[in-house]
Amino acid sequence: MAHWKKSFNPDYLGAYSIEDGRDIIGTIKTVKVEQVTGTGGKKEECLVCRFVENIKPMILNKTNCKTISKIYKTPDTDNWVGKRIQIFATTTKLAGEVVECLRI
Repeated sequence: MAHWKKSFNPDYLGAYSIEDGRDIIGTIKTVKVEQVTGTGGKKEECLVCRFVENIKPMILNKTNCKTISKIYKTPDTDNWVGKRIQIFATTTKLAGEVVECLRI
């Protein structure tokens, strides 16, 4: 049986994509702003990371961007291309609720 969240935005990585607690390691192919259609059909511009490997793209939030910047000592997303990142699932507090999330 598949995680129910896979039904809502199957085109992008989510915490539910991490199966059996195995982290995902990917090589960054591109990082650019793209229009993303979220749940309910809402469209918004997001920073999207695509990978060299056969991994779904990942929508990057500020926390994950800061982490990549610290690891590779550059805020310039063009300089992240070719770099490898390890992605894992965890939880965070959002609007007073604990939710699943991806972290680098």
